[in-house]
Amino acid sequence: MMFDELYRQGGFWSTTGPQGDVVLSTRVRLARNLATVPFPHKQDEPELTIVKSVSYRFVHESELNRNALFVEVSSLDAHDRRFLRERNIITNEMEQSARSFVIINHDENFVLMVNEEDHFRIQVICPGLQVMDCYRNADRIDSEMNRYVSYAFSDNLGYLTACPSNVGTGLRASAMMHLPALTHMRSIPDVVRAVKEHGADLKATAGEGGKTVGCMYIVQNRVSLGKSEPDILEQVDEAASTLIGMENEARDDYVSQYRSLLEDRVWRSFGTVRYARIINYLDCMEHLSNIRLGVVLSVIKNLDLQKINDLMVNVQWSHLQKRAGSAFANTQECDSYRADYVRAAFAQEGP
Repeated sequence: MMFDELYRQGGFWSTTGPQGDVVLSTRVRLARNLATVPFPHKQDEPELTIVKSVSYRFVHESELNRNALFVEVSSLDAHDRRFLRERNIITNEMEQSARSFVIINHDENFVLMVNEEDHFRIQVICPGLQVMDCYRNADRIDSEMNRYVSYAFSDNLGYLTACPSNVGTGLRASAMMHLPALTHMRSIPDVVRAVKEHGADLKATAGEGGKTVGCMYIVQNRVSLGKSEPDILEQVDEAASTLIGMENEARDDYVSQYRSLLEDRVWRSFGTVRYARIINYLDCMEHLSNIRLGVVLSVIKNLDLQKINDLMVNVQWSHLQKRAGSAFANTQECDSYRADYVRAAFAQEGP
């Protein structure tokens, strides 16, 4: 299977960044398009060839890309496509597309998605809350790419994109946040209102049946048109900072008012992952979320937060298959292997 080396390499979650108790990662995406080629959903084969050729030239001629990997998504098997999607290297749409490519650059810590919704999407992900640092890296890559690409740009509108909400700067900034205390105390409606006051949106990371995965939420800017890059970055940073304050206050209330309930929730989850023989993804993420909260609030001591972050990524289906070295025959086999994996991870932890 491809990408075994990529699996072994740490990602943005392997380091706990600023405000890492609450914020797992910050992501910045810049949407860009060629001035002379239709958007991906309207391309014919000659136009697709132009986009591919420009991308290939950027990979092989730019000093930024000396060790970059150029991947034609349609050439991958279903397992490797899913693995890249689980790792946030491609999107759900790209996983199903026959016309998408991706450039993976670990040296410079960025991904370039080609022919997703737009011709190009520069993506940079940093651990913790690092909105400005994340953008500066993306902007540097954007400037380098602009040497090879003439962007579709309007003096009146800004960068032209396939989705109207991205027109203008083409900038989408977001932060992945762990909000277990606010979730357990049913305060998410208050969170949504607070985020909107900063001109941002909050969305849950949805799993099967629309259930929120592991109390994880994404705060991101709502629109791009009519706003400058600094305005958007400030909005997202302020919205995320507001949520950090709300979550920390909710955690303090949890400890002071419901400590027995908190400890019971945390230790029940710890017992489950330590002894379960079969566990599905959503249940596993719920228990890891509870354990993560327990580590932050010192209910569980001597357990590394980074270890929990790693597990939250590596318990996904295709990541487990990479670890197993073979494809699972069915869901039960995957759930059984997941239980074995997390049980081994916690075998030496706790009382």
